[in-house]
Amino acid sequence: MAAILAATPLAAQRSGQPVIDMHLHVANVHSAEPATICPGTIIVDQPVVDPREPERDLAPPCPAPLASARTTADLRSATIAEMKRHNVRRAVLAARDPAQLGPWLAAAPGAFIPAAAPNGVAPSDFAALEALLASRTVALFAELGAQYRGLRADDPRLEPFWALAEARDVPVGIHLGEGNPGVARGGPVPDDYRAALTTPFQLEAVLLKHPRLRIYVMHAASPLTDEMIAMLFEYPQLYVDIAANVWNMPRAQFHAQLKRLTDAGFAKRILFGSDPGIWPQAIGLAIATIEEAPFLSAGQKRDILYNNAARFLRLTPEQIAADHR
Repeated sequence: MAAILAATPLAAQRSGQPVIDMHLHVANVHSAEPATICPGTIIVDQPVVDPREPERDLAPPCPAPLASARTTADLRSATIAEMKRHNVRRAVLAARDPAQLGPWLAAAPGAFIPAAAPNGVAPSDFAALEALLASRTVALFAELGAQYRGLRADDPRLEPFWALAEARDVPVGIHLGEGNPGVARGGPVPDDYRAALTTPFQLEAVLLKHPRLRIYVMHAASPLTDEMIAMLFEYPQLYVDIAANVWNMPRAQFHAQLKRLTDAGFAKRILFGSDPGIWPQAIGLAIATIEEAPFLSAGQKRDILYNNAARFLRLTPEQIAADHR
């Protein structure tokens, strides 16, 4: 793993402090018309639905939506360009099919930390993950989407996964938080998502059984911030990332959650993540949301945007120095 993380970081195109993004995904895009999404930097109203209405896309409307990339190649090149523009020196890049990582790694050598996004619970699935580690194809497991399959993190079927991650000292990012609007009622991406599985308390049995596990809760179990604070207090090895929420939730809501976490004393365990999906321009919006938070000190902003991730990933002093050049 150290060999993967030691790769030369992406050269920045502007002066300033470096950023580590803990949450990017490989995506396949083939769209004649770009998909749109509303960033939460403006006030938006969540949709209202009569249960007699047919199922439909429940994304809230806004006057200035972001337009998606039109092709997979455009998404890749635009993401790399946004990383350069905003001084993102390293980014965790996840794929369900690790073969899809190749073109991204080749396009920006050293910029991406490759990650597998586990999706199965059969013995063959765990064997495949072990093979990926043995071949150094991936360095992390992220994003574990058990919530989207209707599974608790402490489901016995996931025990081999947690045991493997702890034994091999592989960092794990797990999704706990909101899904797509209306996803539980068969929205645009039908699956077994359940809002009740947002609770971070389901990680308690996992952390008690696997105390050496390196784990971060993606989306910080939003909106269950108080429960997340309780878990962070009792388990000092636990981190959170703020991906997606940082740019696609109403800014007042996100800032309130972030302030609760920092007021509780956990600014050094918050990881920056953008999770831009197929909207690369969201990376800059996400960074701006942190930079413009009036309640964060300059040191806390640096911790969230870089220092905490460098510690969590165990970057060497040489790697950190290279990122700051």
